[in-house]
Amino acid sequence: MAVVMVGMAARRDGTALRMRAVATIAALALCAALAGCGGGAGSAIPSTAARAGRSYTVQPGDTVYHIATRFGVSVGRLMTVNGLSDPRDLRVGQTLTIPGSYPVAALSGAVHERSSAFPYRGMRESRQFAWPVAEGIVSSGFGIRNGAMHDGVDIAAPVGTPVHAADSGVVVFTGRLNGYGNTIIIQHDDQYATVYGHDERNFVREGEHVTRGQTIGDIGTSGRTTGANLHFEVRHDNIARNPLAYLPEPPAAPGISYAAGGGM
Repeated sequence: MAVVMVGMAARRDGTALRMRAVATIAALALCAALAGCGGGAGSAIPSTAARAGRSYTVQPGDTVYHIATRFGVSVGRLMTVNGLSDPRDLRVGQTLTIPGSYPVAALSGAVHERSSAFPYRGMRESRQFAWPVAEGIVSSGFGIRNGAMHDGVDIAAPVGTPVHAADSGVVVFTGRLNGYGNTIIIQHDDQYATVYGHDERNFVREGEHVTRGQTIGDIGTSGRTTGANLHFEVRHDNIARNPLAYLPEPPAAPGISYAAGGGM
């Protein structure tokens, strides 16, 4: 009887994992179709749901400075995106768009200016992942980019650069996705998942257990992208989160730099 119950529990866990994988893949496909978030410079306007996920309603006591600090964006960019000429124009109940894009840097070694200063100034999450590449340039950030939602960060590096699992987990998808090209999705505990897009090659299989730091693929130019880079996402309950809130900042990540002017 105990063996049967264990078998039933294992099947339930497997079914739940597959359902989460299907939901994540569906969200990624919709994101790529609506917002071109697979690493390219998409120009489509995101859906209402996507916009709602990156907006904020002004509350009593809020100031432009406090909102900008909370979301890790500059006061100037927050005001510009929302048409505010004076911080005192802020009104309770007003819906603000939260910007978050980096200039897209040339990915062929022509990034002349870069910074090691960590651009994210928002709230740090207690759950921390490892950087999926040892060396690279964050060329495009999380948030609105060219009028469309970009659900991750792009890390520019030469073709063939190893891609590592950001944490231990189970591979729930490996294959091609529209816009993302060769893609790997890893399901972690606590309803987290990480996404790795534009790979040249994927080295893992669906159902495979991987460990933190394990090489799972290498960087390429597959899918819709401006050059060799890794499109990396962190999702919780299938909602895209800003990866920089979950990744170590310098000096813990000495090989990572940021495109010049790439602030959030």
